[in-house]
Amino acid sequence: MYALRVQINDEAPVVGGASDLGVLNAIVGCTGKLGPAAVPYHEDQAPDFFISLGGLTLRARGGTDEHLSWLSQRPLAPGDRITVEIIETDTADPVISGVEAEKRDDDEREYFEHCKNAYLQMRSKYEP
Repeated sequence: MYALRVQINDEAPVVGGASDLGVLNAIVGCTGKLGPAAVPYHEDQAPDFFISLGGLTLRARGGTDEHLSWLSQRPLAPGDRITVEIIETDTADPVISGVEAEKRDDDEREYFEHCKNAYLQMRSKYEP
């Protein structure tokens, strides 16, 4: 299977992967006042730096898909070094959390009607 190996500084790497994944991502995020012209919502709001490692299963029809997590908004600091490597492996680290994914029907007509209704409800907001 394919997996992502994430290492932060000289810490032990974390390997995220599973045999039934359809999505796997490592996200490095920075939020808050990141530049001199940025105006934070709160005066005392400090910048927030973090990394997440997660995925979404792609199980056979009838199976319940899950959002999986190996790192969840793990705090970072300026100067931290992050290495992300795509690997092939037979094993990965245990997940720290899994949440059932929302089910979506494969009925195209129903999905079309949903989108059409959403468009009609928001139409006046975006059209002259």
